[in-house]
Amino acid sequence: NLNALNSKLFMNNPITDHIKNHRSIRRFEDRPLPKGLVEELVTCGQSASTSSNLQAYSVIEVSDPKRKKALAELCADQVQIHQSPTFLVFCADLNRDRLAGQLHGVENFDTDYVEALLIATVDAALVLQNVALAAESHGLGICMIGAIRIHPKAVGKLLNLPPLVYAVAGLCLGYPAKDQQQKPRLPLETILHHEQYPDDDQQINLIKGYDQTMVEFYSSQAMHDKDPRWSKVMAARTARFHERAELDEYLSDQGFHFKSSSP
Repeated sequence: NLNALNSKLFMNNPITDHIKNHRSIRRFEDRPLPKGLVEELVTCGQSASTSSNLQAYSVIEVSDPKRKKALAELCADQVQIHQSPTFLVFCADLNRDRLAGQLHGVENFDTDYVEALLIATVDAALVLQNVALAAESHGLGICMIGAIRIHPKAVGKLLNLPPLVYAVAGLCLGYPAKDQQQKPRLPLETILHHEQYPDDDQQINLIKGYDQTMVEFYSSQAMHDKDPRWSKVMAARTARFHERAELDEYLSDQGFHFKSSSP
């Protein structure tokens, strides 16, 4: 088992130990974050790598109870959003770069290709991960919220997002009221490939092994209300991508158009 071998070879590294200790928290204490902590966390986020120094992202802090409640309702009414004292929304943001171009007379802002959307989305995701790790290092619990993309138009209106900006993901921040058991991840052999991508048979065998790992994990947690096999859960999840079809139209409305590579 490569995971176990690496754990023994590289023990006692506080940074990697911290990273590997992550788990999502969905129950928070009713107490606010210390003043200035959000600013410190987002400063850590800014240290993430960014494509060509575009820094094509923005972070919106939502602490107002009414606005946070409205956001929660747009995100499948998830309890962790209601409970967390602070909710951050990480946005892909090319509006600021458009404004920078205008300062030098550049009006033809070339965002009509998938590359522009990917740059801003990846930038926002990298910042999000940095903020999450920094938050956990300060004793906070975190839970990332992809459901911010279920109703992107309403979210955009609530947050006053201009063209060339969209909400990529949310982040609940707060002090954990209840610790969560860490879910096992896929075996490293399933994720790390050398030189070339493996054939499907190898992947399927590893997936079957991971299915059994998840069955044993849920059994140990006395959770028997659903089929815990990872492949079963993913089969259901990937069959529901159409539920966020509104995002396609919203991205176009926000100015992210996808041209063909043909002249």
